[in-house]
Amino acid sequence: MHLYNHKVQYYETDKMGIVHHSNYIRWMEESRISFLESIGLDYSTLEKRGVISPVIGVNVRYRKPTYFGEEISIEVSIKEYTGIKLIFMYTMKNKDNQVVLTGESEHCFVSDKGHIIIPKTAFPDLDEILLKHVENA
Repeated sequence: MHLYNHKVQYYETDKMGIVHHSNYIRWMEESRISFLESIGLDYSTLEKRGVISPVIGVNVRYRKPTYFGEEISIEVSIKEYTGIKLIFMYTMKNKDNQVVLTGESEHCFVSDKGHIIIPKTAFPDLDEILLKHVENA
């Protein structure tokens, strides 16, 4: 599990001062990129190797609103890695440790030419790192 903090910016809120729902998806990406960097798999290095990992699905459950100026902690981890599909899970909490969102994002691996990549055969080092970081594996 990796912990990432995000301070809510004014532009992320609506006229009522509540964070617009679309911003949580952005925070999922921010925290996922931070997590991958922490395990040695930063996006720029993957892309230089010709690996792209697009989002193929997102599922979120909004629990409580968040507001401008709040500090939101985001716990991100790998829920599942099948060798083809990768699922991250996210739990976002406010300063009172109340869950404001739970969610998942699902990814696959493709080459920069758009072909499906199976990391185990194409990039065994990538496969090994991901397997090592699956939560409760």
